[in-house]
Amino acid sequence: MRGKAQNYTLAAPFREIGAGMKLDHFRHTRGGAITACLVILVRTRQKESITVANRFHVNSAVDLLRHALNLVIRRPLTTVSVVAPALVLMCGVGLITAVMAPELLTLDPTGPELQNVKSVKLALILLTTFILSYALMAILWHRHTLSETGNPSPMSASLVFGYLWRVMALAFIQLVAGLVLVVPLIAAGHNNGASGETPALISMLLTTFVTQLLMLWLSLRLSLILPAAALGRPIKIKQSWRYTRPISRTLWGVAAGLAFINTTLTALVTSFELTQPAYVLALELPIYIIEGLLIFSVLTTLYAQQIQRKDPDGL
Repeated sequence: MRGKAQNYTLAAPFREIGAGMKLDHFRHTRGGAITACLVILVRTRQKESITVANRFHVNSAVDLLRHALNLVIRRPLTTVSVVAPALVLMCGVGLITAVMAPELLTLDPTGPELQNVKSVKLALILLTTFILSYALMAILWHRHTLSETGNPSPMSASLVFGYLWRVMALAFIQLVAGLVLVVPLIAAGHNNGASGETPALISMLLTTFVTQLLMLWLSLRLSLILPAAALGRPIKIKQSWRYTRPISRTLWGVAAGLAFINTTLTALVTSFELTQPAYVLALELPIYIIEGLLIFSVLTTLYAQQIQRKDPDGL
C-alpha cells in the first residue's frame, strides 16, 4: 500500500502536466507544482497514518501481549542471565521455606488458616525477602529491556527502595479497590448461602475473572511508575494515568488476556491437588517467574510506547 501511495504521490503532478500543461508553463509555475506535489504527499501520508493507526488500534492488545512474550522467550539464555541474581535469591527463599516453614507453601490463598503457621516472624521474613527478590527481578528486567532507549541511572540501594515503596503504594491502591469490588461479591455470596442457594461454578468463575480484569486494568493504568523508577527516572502515579489514557480501551484487551492466562494457570495448578510442599514449590515458582516476566515486559512495552515514544519492535 505504501509503495503504491508513494508512486501515486510522485507521479500525480506529472500526469496533470501531461494532460494539460505545457513545459514552459510548468517552468514558470514550478513553485506551484512543487506545492501541489507536497500537498498530495501530505494528504496521502495522512491517509496512510489513519489506516495504520486504525489497524494498530484493533490489534494492539494482541500485538502488545505478543511482543511482551517475545521479549521473554526470544533469547531464553539472555533472559535467565539478566535476572539470575533475583532468581538465585528467589530460589533460596523457596528452599528455606520448604525446609523451615513448609506450611506456608500449602496455605489456601482464598482462606488461609493462619493458626497452622508455626513462626509468624519467620513467615514475615521469608515473605519480605521473596517480595524483595521479585522486585529485584523486575528492576533488572526493566533496565535490560529499556537499556538502549531509557539510558538508565546507575544501580543503587536508593533506586531499589524507591521501586519498593512504589510497589507498596500500588499494592495499597489495589487493596482498597479490591475491597470495594470484592466485599459486595462476598456479601452477595453469603446472602445466596443464607437463602439456601449454591452459587453456580460458572458464575463464580465469571465473577473472579471480572474482578481480575478490573484490577489488572487499574494496575496497567498506574504501573508505568515502576519501569520509570527502575531506570532512575521516576514519574508520579497521576502521570502514569495520563500517559495511558489514549490507550485505555486497548488496555482492557491486555488485562483480559493477562486475566485469562492467570485464571488458566491457577486452574491448572489447582487441578493437580498437590499437598507436598516440595512439589508445590517446583510447580508454582516457575509459574510465578514466567508470569512476572510477562507482566514486566508488558509494562516495558507500554513505557517505551507512551513515554519514550519508541517503536516497541525496536526494543
